Amino acid sequence: MTAPKKLNIALFFSSNPSSAGGVQEHVLNLSKELRKRGHKITIYGPSGKTKQYKNYHEIGNTIEVPLPNGNWASVQMLKPFVDLKKIFTRDKFDILHVQEPYIPLLAWSLVEQIKIPKVSTFHSAWDNSSVINTLNSVLPLFKMKFSENMDASIFVSQITQKRWESICTKKVKKYVIYNAVDHNLFFPIKKKKSQTVKLLFLGRIVSRKGILYLLRAFNMIAKELPHVKLDIVGAGAETGNMIRYINRNNLEKQVTYRGEITGAKRVPYFQQADIFCAPYFDEASPLTILEAMSCGCTIVGFQNEAAKESLKLYPHYADLLVEQKNTKELAMALKKTILDQSLRQEIRKWCINESKKYSWDKVAKATEKVYYDVLRFRYA
Repeated sequence: MTAPKKLNIALFFSSNPSSAGGVQEHVLNLSKELRKRGHKITIYGPSGKTKQYKNYHEIGNTIEVPLPNGNWASVQMLKPFVDLKKIFTRDKFDILHVQEPYIPLLAWSLVEQIKIPKVSTFHSAWDNSSVINTLNSVLPLFKMKFSENMDASIFVSQITQKRWESICTKKVKKYVIYNAVDHNLFFPIKKKKSQTVKLLFLGRIVSRKGILYLLRAFNMIAKELPHVKLDIVGAGAETGNMIRYINRNNLEKQVTYRGEITGAKRVPYFQQADIFCAPYFDEASPLTILEAMSCGCTIVGFQNEAAKESLKLYPHYADLLVEQKNTKELAMALKKTILDQSLRQEIRKWCINESKKYSWDKVAKATEKVYYDVLRFRYA
């Protein structure tokens, strides 16, 4: 049996390459693993700090715009004198893989104008209670235009598929491929015995990530538990409000803001943390939770549709993942976990074992299969 040919693959994404984020991590790790499998990968995206990406070409300029749910989107404008049709031709690429096809305007142009086989990956989702549900009635209006120009769509979770499959006709092949974690980077370490219990929030400082809810909950227990420390890592639109809250409530001795940290430099924060705080809304498949699990952190936060899917077997789920925006319940969950070391040890073992199910080589293998499926159907 002849081995499948190695492919020339163009990967495009719209998120700001200078910032930390799940899409950026996905593209970085997927491209590395696809190269290991023998494929040639060329990455296209917006201008920014791109040294971490191999064979990266800047074709867009970024404009950050706020969304109704407190998140921010990176709208991409095509750079002057860039001709998409000359770049993405069949003689250069076998597949164009568009991450975040819903982000205007450059991704839309690629989906509509480029005629080589195309795959898209959807990275966003929202909760049943989210204001973003106003989109549900609008999305089907894009169904025909999207589907006639797309061969296959990948969703990073079942909730992501549920939110976006209304723009895909039966012609578009649909796959769920979950995010993963780099176990060579994110692994547990043996920690020195200490009276201090370390909490970690690592993510974008935007309202959708719930940082102010976390601080309100932490403030309820801080004086009672002076041996507890909270590290905050990230950047975003809520940074000013966050810092003002910390100062106004005299939390500086227990809460430390570390700024934005990217790449491997984040790993020690996960490894040293006892509890990872995830007070999130409107998640699709948060990489930070997988990375925290891989390092043995106990997860405490809000329930959301993504958590119900990815953490459905999580020990003590109802006690540690509480009702959204309920800071009193969040404070109680944090306190329970802080005071019960045996509980943390139980969950640590579960998290480490559970995280082993998610690896980037599996993601790359599954994505590679999507590419071959698309080419087989397109050229049958």
